[in-house]
Amino acid sequence: MSKKVIFGKDYSTNEYAKIFFYLCIGGSAAIAEWLMFYFFNGFYTSFFDNSALRISVSTATAFSLATVYHYILGNIFVFESGRRYERKKELTLVFVVSIIGLLWNLLLMWIFTSGLSIEPVPAKIIASAIVTVWNYLSRKKWIF
Repeated sequence: MSKKVIFGKDYSTNEYAKIFFYLCIGGSAAIAEWLMFYFFNGFYTSFFDNSALRISVSTATAFSLATVYHYILGNIFVFESGRRYERKKELTLVFVVSIIGLLWNLLLMWIFTSGLSIEPVPAKIIASAIVTVWNYLSRKKWIF
């Protein structure tokens, strides 16, 4: 097991510290995702007349970029990359879990914006919170 150290303190075996860092990383990834969603939703207005399509493309783009950010920082501060699987298989599993998370995200965005008429940004925040639970549990159980 590689050591996880911050400010000279080893927290490699402290599950509470890892959850704390996961939530911090996830929180910063979520904020980045929401900002990117807001940006892309406005940016794609000139490309897509259909608001449902624009929201879906904006959601997918922001989610994908935030997932890469989250994977990199998660490996540095929370999970031990390569412990259970070789890097190639691990990365494949991360993408599978992320794609399932993206599908959840897209479905929730569609339900919230089209079905429940919630504005896109608040809907994105709610969807992100739900998908965060999926991401942490699936990565901890099946990947790392």
